[in-house]
Amino acid sequence: MGWKDMAKLASSWADAKKTELLTADRRTREDASANAEAIERSSQQEAVTSFLEAALPPKLAEKVTAARPENVAARAAEKEAAERAERREELTAMVASGATAELTLTLSGGENGAITVTLPCEREVEDGWLRVRLESPDLLPVGSTGLSELSLAVPEFTGPGRYDLGELAARSDAGEIVSFDALEMYLNPTGEADDRVLFVDVYGERPVYEVAEDSLRFDLPMASAVASVRASGTITWAA
Repeated sequence: MGWKDMAKLASSWADAKKTELLTADRRTREDASANAEAIERSSQQEAVTSFLEAALPPKLAEKVTAARPENVAARAAEKEAAERAERREELTAMVASGATAELTLTLSGGENGAITVTLPCEREVEDGWLRVRLESPDLLPVGSTGLSELSLAVPEFTGPGRYDLGELAARSDAGEIVSFDALEMYLNPTGEADDRVLFVDVYGERPVYEVAEDSLRFDLPMASAVASVRASGTITWAA
């Protein structure tokens, strides 16, 4: 942080203190006081960091600089960008090898839209589960929302047939079958791991899968922290 940044901090602190002292509104005065305190803490931290960078031997000073919040954030962003690029290469390779499936999806309720698209697809049957995961290299618009990833999982899978998640959840709660949750059943509309990710509500209205040799049909209530939707459609792969 250079002298211009320090000057900006000082100016911001002065503005906050002026507001705190002169305003008649209690809420505004409290907010201004909190802002001033935050700026003071930031200034103190910067002063200590700058002192250590100047006083310590070069190798130790480099560690102090590396620990600056802005540098930590920059490294995290670089790592995330590298991981995204690596995943894009993996998805491109899946398409080239024919590891794809066609998705037909309709959303209604808190979000509305429809799409038919062919996407890279990972599919496995393991430990009594059928898992199907589709992921797009780029965010796809779907009406009022988007689609980055769709992951569906069928518990107690024994082959083609109809699977009622509500019934399976009740049996799981009763201890009749191995317990399961819906964390593997989600639609990510943004590509970010945040509160907009929609998870299947196994206790909602008629959550059903219909599995064939070459497809998975679904009709599912889904919810996030900000929206509830009905997701229906079919994933079709080469048999």
